[in-house]
Amino acid sequence: MKRGSFNLRMCNMLLRKLALPILVIVCWYVATTFWSIHPIILPKLQAVAGDFCNYVQNGELLEHTVISLRRCLVGLVGGSALGILMGILLGWNRYLEELFDIAVNFTRAIPKTALAPLFIVWFGFEEMPKVLLIGLASYFYTLIPTIEGVKNVDALYIKSARSLGANDRQILLSVVIPAAMPAMYAGLRLATATAMVVLVFVEILSGNSGLGYLLEMSRSSLNMSTMYMTLVVLGVLGFVLDWLVRRSETWLMPWQKGRTISS
Repeated sequence: MKRGSFNLRMCNMLLRKLALPILVIVCWYVATTFWSIHPIILPKLQAVAGDFCNYVQNGELLEHTVISLRRCLVGLVGGSALGILMGILLGWNRYLEELFDIAVNFTRAIPKTALAPLFIVWFGFEEMPKVLLIGLASYFYTLIPTIEGVKNVDALYIKSARSLGANDRQILLSVVIPAAMPAMYAGLRLATATAMVVLVFVEILSGNSGLGYLLEMSRSSLNMSTMYMTLVVLGVLGFVLDWLVRRSETWLMPWQKGRTISS
């Protein structure tokens, strides 16, 4: 009985989550089929689906998706790992934070996309500037939340650990880092979304492959169905990456129930 209730609850939750996307798809189909909407503004759903099937069959969509995903993951993982590590150090050590304060805040204030021309001059049009820009954006979006998370750990936790004889290393690893993990994951989710934005920007600006390049090519030829198809694929890719981050958060922090008052 309990298992049946659980399955019913899961089905209801899934239906609630799918209701809005299904409604959008239905409205899109109805609007483009029965109303006179110019394809430049909104192409027919059938045309977008047809382009998707064609690009899947010739392997081009998979090729561009794999290239973009590789760039995104390398920059995101590398930049986020460095940002979290540096954030723990700066949040834990007040002298290091004061030493790096001006440099961090000055560099953080520069839009990362504004660095694209400079990185292209330095590193050319290959993979290096793309990955570095994604990594730099991911670095700062994880650095600041991690610093704040470490600094704002409840002092009572630290005092309790010290009263039990824990040293600084034990307090950092067993108390401070676990308590700061929700802030780290909040930064990581922001970094994931930002990595996708920077990825598309650099591929549009200097790419000869990837989903951003495909988006730019469809724009230049006014192939709106391919453009919408690429946007949908980018949305699905970003959703999957964010879902993976949330799943890892649940796995690493089982004590965080993630429930609200209205749950």
